[in-house]
Amino acid sequence: MLSIADQYRARGVLALLSRSMNNGRRDTNNGFTLIEMLGVLAVLAILGGLLAPQFVKHLNIAARDHEAMYLEDIAKGIEVYLRENRSWPANLPSLSPDYVPIASTRIGTNERGFPRYFFVHPDMGSFNNAMGITGSDLPDARFLLISNLAADANPTITNGAQFDVWWNTDTTTTPDVEIYRGHMGRLFHLVSVSAVGDGGSYRIDGTATNSGGGRLTSYGNYHLVGTPIELDEADTFSNGNSELNFTLTFDAGYQFNPDCYAGSRWNALGSTCQT
Repeated sequence: MLSIADQYRARGVLALLSRSMNNGRRDTNNGFTLIEMLGVLAVLAILGGLLAPQFVKHLNIAARDHEAMYLEDIAKGIEVYLRENRSWPANLPSLSPDYVPIASTRIGTNERGFPRYFFVHPDMGSFNNAMGITGSDLPDARFLLISNLAADANPTITNGAQFDVWWNTDTTTTPDVEIYRGHMGRLFHLVSVSAVGDGGSYRIDGTATNSGGGRLTSYGNYHLVGTPIELDEADTFSNGNSELNFTLTFDAGYQFNPDCYAGSRWNALGSTCQT
């Protein structure tokens, strides 16, 4: 859309062209005169100068919209990867083609030929779902996708402060930069384990914790949805012999009570058993 000022300029140019052609026609009926042709070319040049910047502007807007959609598709792939593998993808090419339908040779580069960047919050860099994260770390379950359509963004993110600078960047002041901000905190649920007596063992996402005949230390960390939880009454966890198994879909808390009957010594928090 031309600005009001440019619209008035265009109208003035067209009016000038009309007067020039009318004057020329009064002098001859043998087609366009040289003066008329020069007038037409001059008008076309002026109109081109007015329209070209608007055309380029619209091309850039379309490119930014297209890149924003690409980043959204990549972000969806990151979430699916995190759900299925219970770990962050190592890089963008590892998402292709199973999680994002973009060739591995192209997923890391935008349509203008500049790199796309993927960063997980540095405090999540050593994330291991079997160990989980604390409630205070939950706000850090974030990632960034950064793409600059005019140059290599070349971001440096090695600590939480640098991550937050990019997270809070106002892209309206840098229109060539597209940023997707992903927060995966909603995929984590609290797992609480405690005991009122000696014994018991459990395994979270393949990593076992044994009481060794003593009392289990109270535990409470956040794990990804889909995490396998196995609760065993034996002092040392035995694969395939756990009394209670489930897949994490919401916050879960269980307590071991050696005074309960065998087979019912693990109970949801707040519930009781027969002793």
